Formats: sequence, C-alpha cells, structure tokens
Amino acid sequence: MTFKTPFWSPSQASAILFDWDGVIADTRLDFSGIREKYYGHRRAMLLEDAHTLGPAREAMMSELEDIEVRGAERATWIVCARETLEWVNRVRKPWAIVSRNCKKSILAAAEVLGMKLPAVVRSRDDGDCVKPDPRALIETCGLLSVSPAQTLLVGDYIYDVMGARRAGMRSALVRDKIEPGWTEWLECSFSSMREFLENLENPSEFIPWEYKETAEKFGNDFLRRAHRIFIPLPQSPRPSLDAWVARAASLGAGGFLVKDEIFSPDMWRRNPSLDIAGMGLGLAETIGEFLRERWPFASVARSADRTVPFPPQDADGLPEFLSS
Repeated sequence: MTFKTPFWSPSQASAILFDWDGVIADTRLDFSGIREKYYGHRRAMLLEDAHTLGPAREAMMSELEDIEVRGAERATWIVCARETLEWVNRVRKPWAIVSRNCKKSILAAAEVLGMKLPAVVRSRDDGDCVKPDPRALIETCGLLSVSPAQTLLVGDYIYDVMGARRAGMRSALVRDKIEPGWTEWLECSFSSMREFLENLENPSEFIPWEYKETAEKFGNDFLRRAHRIFIPLPQSPRPSLDAWVARAASLGAGGFLVKDEIFSPDMWRRNPSLDIAGMGLGLAETIGEFLRERWPFASVARSADRTVPFPPQDADGLPEFLSS
C-alpha cells in the first residue's frame, strides 16, 4: 500500500539505514562507569566530547572499545529484528548499518548472532563523523546510491532522529519509553521492532514532521486539499517573498508556479532566507533549493494541472485561501 503525499509510510522508503545496538543487536552496554570516571557523571556525548579529556582521551576510547567488544560477545537478537531484515531482503530494499560503535564490536556481535552483515556497515572507525552528524548518514546513502530524502533511518535514541532530521531523511524511533524533550523531533515511533515490522507489513499513514503543526491546527483534510494546489507567486508578497513561500509551504501547499526570472542581488537582499549561492541563477531553481531542505514534498513548476490564479499577497491570508 502507498499513501499520497504529503502523507507517508516507512514501508515506502527506497532504502533503510539501521542503527545497531538496541535495533538489531542487544549487547546490554553500560557506559555509566566511563561517564563517572571521565566526565564526572555529566551528560556528555562520549565521542564528540572526548577532545575535552586531553591526554586521558586515548585511555577513554580504549575502555569504550573494551566495553563494546565484551558486550558483543554476549549479543542476542532484538526481538523481531531478524524477521525485519528478512522482510527488507524479501522486498529487495537496499539497507545498511550505521552505528556509533567501533567496527570490531559490530563484527564480533554479528558472528555471535550468526548474521550476515550488509555490504555497507558504517561504524565510528569509518570516516571523520558519526551520528548525529548528518554527513555520516549522507555518505552512507551515497554508498547505497540512494537519495537521503528517499531513505528511512531506524534507531532507538535521540541521536538517530537528530541525525536523520539534519540529513533530510525520514526516521522511525523504536523505543519502549520516549524521554521528555524527544517528542518534537519524532516523525513516527514504535514501542518495539515487532510493532515496526507489523507496520511494514500492514502500512499505516503518518504525517511528515514538517506538517504536524498544520495538521494539528487545521486537520488532515486541510492538508490533503492544500497539497493538491500549485500556487503562482503574487506580484508583491508580504511580508517578503521568502516568508510568503515558507508560510504557504508550511501549510502544505503542493508547489509553486514561478516565473522564468533571475534571482538578483536586490532580490536576495530583500529575501535573505534564500540561498545567496542562487544569485544569478533562476528564481525557480533558488526557491526549489529553499524548499528541498525544509519541505521536500513541495515542488516548483512552470505549469500544473490545477492552478489558482489569485493567491493573497499577504501571507496571513493563506490559511483561508488553501482551505477554499
């Protein structure tokens, strides 16, 4: 089953990236000793904050690897993880492992599980960045020859969701209890891999994170109607062109009809949210790039099956306009 944009389902992803611990393998890692010894119990990011340790950094990284490898030696499958990977292979979706763990521990755990790892396995030993740095995810997508916008990341921690958001991909959090402060990051969540697998097999509809506020305020039917509309840009949008486009896109407008004109320096000065790199290029191209990172389901065109000739110049009038 597929869902009409802007609604989506994890099963529609062209490729899936899986976190390792807590999603595929249960290695029961406990880093509290490291936090106490090296970080004084503060909620530090163990890898990113390691540079603050000075000469103790090397010892900390060595102890961290030892904990991970010992955990790998007692690894067990997360319930329904094996069945989930079987589903992914059966429907022939490209997939990869992306983990903050060391490569040695992933290889060891896979051997204990009797698991054949995918061709692409990214650990902290691969490259200069790890989740939630989006480069780790974008580079993995490149190895799979898929677009981040068409990729789903499945993880069990806030770093996974943050990384996916920053990389411009969809995410699914698999975790029994969601901590306070995580909700605003979430696209969809499941209490277990069993529940996630059930959703892959019997898909349900989800609202993209960028439209959740609109759906909560105006309802799903409003969002469906709005997404069918391609809006021609008004002559003098208020308060500015970039703000007007952002407001219409956030309300779910399916796209924008843009005249064939150049994005000039003066236009950028009046619309600084648009990328300065677009100056001298087409306005349609510049607005397309602006939308791609923020509202990937919206598009830019010079013609459409359905056009509305007289959009309001003032962005405040867009909700009423899109609901008509």
